[in-house]
Amino acid sequence: MKYNFIGHELNVDLWESKEVLKKSFYTDFYNFIKNNNGEEDLNKHNIKNAEDFVAFADFYAGGMKDCYAMGFAFHKYFLEARMNGSLQNEPETTFIGWCMKNNKYVDFINFLITFFAWWRNDEGCTCMDPYNYADNFFVGSWAALVDTSKLFYYTAETVHFWQSYRVKYTMDNIPGTFISVLPEEGLPKIRVAGYEFLGWHKENDVNSPFADGTEEVVYANLKRHDFYDYWGKEEKGIKKVYIENWKKVDPA
Repeated sequence: MKYNFIGHELNVDLWESKEVLKKSFYTDFYNFIKNNNGEEDLNKHNIKNAEDFVAFADFYAGGMKDCYAMGFAFHKYFLEARMNGSLQNEPETTFIGWCMKNNKYVDFINFLITFFAWWRNDEGCTCMDPYNYADNFFVGSWAALVDTSKLFYYTAETVHFWQSYRVKYTMDNIPGTFISVLPEEGLPKIRVAGYEFLGWHKENDVNSPFADGTEEVVYANLKRHDFYDYWGKEEKGIKKVYIENWKKVDPA
């Protein structure tokens, strides 16, 4: 039996696991760097292939800790740091801009923007009075890449004890990642982070009859129930005191 997903596609916006998403994301990032005159920077860190690059995203890579090595080495390829940055105006000359242009990891990146703000606020990097913009994904490319790597490194059990529940929850519930094992036979109930499973259908249509197990191809109906929108909702209720000479907190 072949398993498909109504309105979704495996390895596009659904992922077999968090680890599979990580390997795919960093493999594409590696290829982007390689194809954009980044060979010298890759060689400088003895990165010969995608596997080496994925390993370089580790917490202790490059003789540093906190995933800092990945940030210092490759942040300039990840994002263009600027005050008015957004997904809509991010240039294709950065990995994030390339992803948006080519419809790659779009849902994950939108989630990442909220996760980043939560993480930065939790760890005390963000100051609201005076406001230092540390919760803004687009202001610091180094921080954006470092904290993306931390998201992939930590789990709900290994993350710092002082992190908020919502950050711990997201560690193991990146939207679109399977929590249950991908089906191989039958019509099992599946669990996908951020979604409610509503059943298997005979056709690629939520209004089609439910599958009975005799089909060669079946289609899962997944309804989104986790939404992440820090900037559209939560941030608007936070009091921030703006000053002209705000202090940047990132080292790069």
